[in-house]
Amino acid sequence: MITQPNAQHDVAEPLHPDDPGLSRDIVSWCHRVAGEPLPPSAVPGATLRQRRALASLGGLAAALAEAATLDTNTWDRWPNAVASWAKCAPRPPLVLVERARTAIEARGQTDILAHLYERIVAGPNRRHLGTFFTPPPVLDYMISRTKQLLSAGPDIVIDPGAGVGAFTEGALHHWPDSQIHAVDVNIVTLGLLAARCAVLNSPNQPIFVHGDYLEWVTRIESDSLKSRLIIGNPPYTRHQLLDRKTKEAAHAASGPLCPNGQAGLSTHFLAATLRALGPRDSICFLLPANWLETRYAREVRKYLWELRNRTVQIHAFPHEAVIFPSAQVSAMIVIVGPETDRTQSMSYYSVTQGMDFNFQATCLANTQRKTLCPPSFTVQAFSGTSTKSEETGAPQTVLSSIAVVRRGVATGDNEFFLRRDSEVAGLPEGAYVPALPTLRKVPEQDLTPTAHQILGASGVRRWLLRLDNVPLDNEAVRALIGDGESRGTPGRYLCRVRNPWYAVERMPIPDILIAPMTKSRFRVVQNLAGATPTNSIYGIRLIRRTDAVESARELVAWLRSDVGQQALISIARRHGDGLFKLEPRALSNLNVPIQ
Repeated sequence: MITQPNAQHDVAEPLHPDDPGLSRDIVSWCHRVAGEPLPPSAVPGATLRQRRALASLGGLAAALAEAATLDTNTWDRWPNAVASWAKCAPRPPLVLVERARTAIEARGQTDILAHLYERIVAGPNRRHLGTFFTPPPVLDYMISRTKQLLSAGPDIVIDPGAGVGAFTEGALHHWPDSQIHAVDVNIVTLGLLAARCAVLNSPNQPIFVHGDYLEWVTRIESDSLKSRLIIGNPPYTRHQLLDRKTKEAAHAASGPLCPNGQAGLSTHFLAATLRALGPRDSICFLLPANWLETRYAREVRKYLWELRNRTVQIHAFPHEAVIFPSAQVSAMIVIVGPETDRTQSMSYYSVTQGMDFNFQATCLANTQRKTLCPPSFTVQAFSGTSTKSEETGAPQTVLSSIAVVRRGVATGDNEFFLRRDSEVAGLPEGAYVPALPTLRKVPEQDLTPTAHQILGASGVRRWLLRLDNVPLDNEAVRALIGDGESRGTPGRYLCRVRNPWYAVERMPIPDILIAPMTKSRFRVVQNLAGATPTNSIYGIRLIRRTDAVESARELVAWLRSDVGQQALISIARRHGDGLFKLEPRALSNLNVPIQ
């Protein structure tokens, strides 16, 4: 999942510690000389002020290119729209041009061109094009892993959503004999990339393509005699920010691999590239990690699983790793190798960063893909369905074979249906039952009757109304129903489909309660108070009721243990800011010790 820090439009991000002020000086110049802005369609999401500065930035790109080469055909290699953007802009002072050229040639940890764009276009405004630039250590890791997989350099390298060209520059350095295509819809980033290549003066100049990669890749046929490597960092644009035309084009390119309208642009890039792969082609993409588990990417995962003659690798970064300084992103890398004449493994790697800022990989699991595609791509899924615990050797089974997992009750109006002790004092027996709205305030390790009473004394709404359980001739019950009607509760979504509206769904009392979200350890408690949880809590009810209390105690102990917590983390979805979230289906498929 991708989230952005709170930021106001046009607020510059802080200087990178390696930047002595160059980006600040160039951005200040861009704003001072700003004239006609770029049209909104050129850089969707950017404000008017930002588009004015981006128009001026074209002058820097032109000056860098003009100073780096005497070749009069320089502009012929630039797409028309990009060349026009550059040539029509005012030129900056020569001292700024020279400082920028020196910074580009230095190839330090700070990419000056990426930093310029980030300082002009604030994080929230970059969401529409999903523009986030790849840090050098991540780029180095991706190229290193790709070179380990390929037996020879590719004939063609394609950089989709090229941005300012980190992968294009990397390809020029590592595969100097390859034909390189840099594709991007953003004229500004593509122009900055073209300026970078002019400064570096590589004898093998890339082919710059100004256009939508999803349309472009469907038109370019693979050549069975040539190998292609598609490597890059596709745009991180959520589906909510895609307009109708873009969504239709994305679905056309992805075909049956993305039938769900909730897929983001990066998933469409992966799907379209997979469909376009030739036998000798390979992929290395930096992507948000959520597609590994979401329903909208199910067909993509299935397609990868069935590419059994290709090596497939999943490289997962730790959630605390800062992959993109300007965004909180759970990131991963997927690598797909060329076709072979025999079955290849699919592997799951954990990626860690050392003191030297370089990344190293540890293989956690391999699978030969002899079974059906698992519901998600996790370590546990790749480890197979072993019936023994690696740590203890104890026999295991799937949780769904011994218990039912489900969300708690959705009332439709918690403020009405959940009541405090003082609010149920005058109600008849049966009009309310023990409930639990949250696990955070449970004062003991388990939810005992005493712990439930302590919650009530502290003002927690610990009672769930069951007004359909008692006669309506009770004055207190009639008063409550009247109160609900006056506050509009019968019109709430869940309430208006019930008959009567106050007949809250009933669920068997779960033996175990578990909080579905955490940043460290999942809270697991035994439900000794017999409380009905609300839908912010998951319930686990054992199927065999004989000795259910003792069996639940043993299962709770395992779920709380380091081994159990690791198992829960391995099946949880990864969200931004280090948040883990369990889903009922994944929890049902958890391997647990046989009690």
